[in-house]
Amino acid sequence: MRILLISSAFSGLTQRFYMELDDAGFLISVELHSVDIAQLLEGVSLFKPDLILCPFLTRHLPKEIYENYKCLIVHPGIKGDRGPSSLDWAIQNGEQEWGVSLLEAAEEMDAGDIWRPKTFPMRQATKSSIFYREVTQAAVDCLWEALTYFDAADFKPEMQDYSKPDYKGKLQPSLKQQDRAINWKTDKTDEILRRINAADGSPGY
Repeated sequence: MRILLISSAFSGLTQRFYMELDDAGFLISVELHSVDIAQLLEGVSLFKPDLILCPFLTRHLPKEIYENYKCLIVHPGIKGDRGPSSLDWAIQNGEQEWGVSLLEAAEEMDAGDIWRPKTFPMRQATKSSIFYREVTQAAVDCLWEALTYFDAADFKPEMQDYSKPDYKGKLQPSLKQQDRAINWKTDKTDEILRRINAADGSPGY
């Protein structure tokens, strides 16, 4: 099986996916999604993947790719969560549980069908610590579970449906610097700590 990894950078999660899949005997290649769309399209066409995985994507995938290949994107958020600052908001809002969703690429960001969701309990820690431990492990678990039924004729991914009780996520805007601002007079200690943890400079989504 030929699997292409498309990422905005050869991040730690992208490297983890590469090593896991390579060790399992899959034929793997990597394309970086930069401003050169023509180069990206050429790389996909030359490799001819059976599946495209996007472990770390900060740009929208061109429709010429997801309309012609099965593309699954790692989103560090629970069912229904959308937006580029998913983990930041989860930490800053003091969420007790968070997760990862493996989504099909779609025209609207983070709105594709869900192949596999995973949740984990949140702990009081920096964004980078949670990303490299809980998020990474949940993403790898989603990957392997999705691959087990990739060719299953009776498998259908879950269409996102906000009327379902387990859809607790929502569309969140990008977290701005003013959203992180600390009011030293009124903010409580745990609120201050959450804002600091969410702004630790780790890889962004």
